[in-house]
Amino acid sequence: MEYSESIIEGSIINELTCPDCGCKHHQVKGVIKYAFFFIESIPFYPVKKSTIIQCQQCWVQTDTATLPKQRVKELSKNLFPAWRLFSKFLGSLLTLMFLGYLVQGEIKQHQLSDQFIENPAVNDFYHVDFRYLSSELRPNEKYRIGKVTDITGDVATVVYSRLFYRMQHGADESIRVGHVTHFSFFSRKEYHYSFAELHKMRTQGAIYRVERPIKNELRGKPVVTAKKRFLSSTYFPGARQNNSGLAFLEASYIDNHIELAFEKFNLSAERGYKLGQVNLAELYITGKHGVQDLNQALLWLQEAALQDHQPAIDKYLIVCQQVAQCSKSDFIKVLSEQGVNFHIDK
Repeated sequence: MEYSESIIEGSIINELTCPDCGCKHHQVKGVIKYAFFFIESIPFYPVKKSTIIQCQQCWVQTDTATLPKQRVKELSKNLFPAWRLFSKFLGSLLTLMFLGYLVQGEIKQHQLSDQFIENPAVNDFYHVDFRYLSSELRPNEKYRIGKVTDITGDVATVVYSRLFYRMQHGADESIRVGHVTHFSFFSRKEYHYSFAELHKMRTQGAIYRVERPIKNELRGKPVVTAKKRFLSSTYFPGARQNNSGLAFLEASYIDNHIELAFEKFNLSAERGYKLGQVNLAELYITGKHGVQDLNQALLWLQEAALQDHQPAIDKYLIVCQQVAQCSKSDFIKVLSEQGVNFHIDK
């Protein structure tokens, strides 16, 4: 904290005689002492105000006690109107406005985080205090970044950053500078959470912030690598129909774009194309095309799984938990008998 003074030129009075030079003309001035931080032109708050009277000829300061107290009060009142003192609180006002802006931003971010947790979406970023999820952490291992990679029914698949952060701003910095787009930033290990589990994690404080990219960007930086469509000079039955289905799926300007996507995915799946089979199963899971049918979804996911497609295997196991007559052990047995190379998370 530093201090400075502001001089205010007041009126000329002829009520006193200077004892040194005999001059009767005196300048009335006001002095406001104020505190400031770093920038002198932005006062933080006034500390003291005083009225001085100087001879205009020899500039000797006259004692204000030589004037009646009422007259001194009148001169002081003219020198220090409320607006002049109020301006000395400029730094305090700016600080309060800045703090209010930060608080308002935090409140808005908190509300958005709650909304995003209620309706998870692929590529949502979770800021996670991992101390709530694991007791086997080193002292500086506290925070991680999670990303939703898949939504299957009411189950979200999340991968976490390989890095742990000691401070929350470390995770923020990784997003700001674009580290999250590096191919090795996120671990390959997947965690499957039901929407209810995510809500509980948010309530407990494990997920302290949720961010959703806009046009694949957060804070002005790309955070999601756009998926490349499968293109090859080699002919794969069903690949063209699958690409058409993906195009229709994104064409929200077409009224029946979901139904058209379903038709294309169905053609692709019937031709044995594993990506088309998974996309068709996804529509059966969500029911966006009009009918939700988890049994049909399991059928097509198994067809894709038998082609060594690990994402289809993972998705099948998630959906299987939601269907009473589905058996995980039977599915694993089928994969083993068909010689499928697969991995099941414990």
